[in-house]
Amino acid sequence: MESNHAQSPISARDALRGLEGDRLELARRTRSPRWYYPGLALFTAAIPLAPLAGGVWVFVVIAFACLGLVGLERAFVLTTGISTNRVPGPRSLLVLVAMGIVVLTMVFVSGLAVHADSTAWALTAGAVSFLVMFPGGYVYDHFYGQELRRGV
Repeated sequence: MESNHAQSPISARDALRGLEGDRLELARRTRSPRWYYPGLALFTAAIPLAPLAGGVWVFVVIAFACLGLVGLERAFVLTTGISTNRVPGPRSLLVLVAMGIVVLTMVFVSGLAVHADSTAWALTAGAVSFLVMFPGGYVYDHFYGQELRRGV
């Protein structure tokens, strides 16, 4: 809705400063708690490790890992008071996509490794998933905060 009265340059600057303050506060509040990314890495690593369980247990491990991920996200929302449904900019999206590609590749590698009776490669796939998600989550958080502060 348009306004028929002109605003002074001072009030416009004040409004912009207020928006900048809101972006800074939002970036501060969306920073993940210290326990979030180690938990995320553990639950994520369980998925490529699931084929090692064999039989129906593969599905049980994956189900518990997924429940753990949902619980972790719920705890994040309860702790921060914020629920997000999209990434704020291209760099944080790139980090998410890269981590997803690596983890999905490790699920595939693990399945092939177990099929070929190579437990070492399946364990390596789980370790790679953990090592991608743990520091990768902090990289994501860094870019996410930067993009929120800049208003991307």
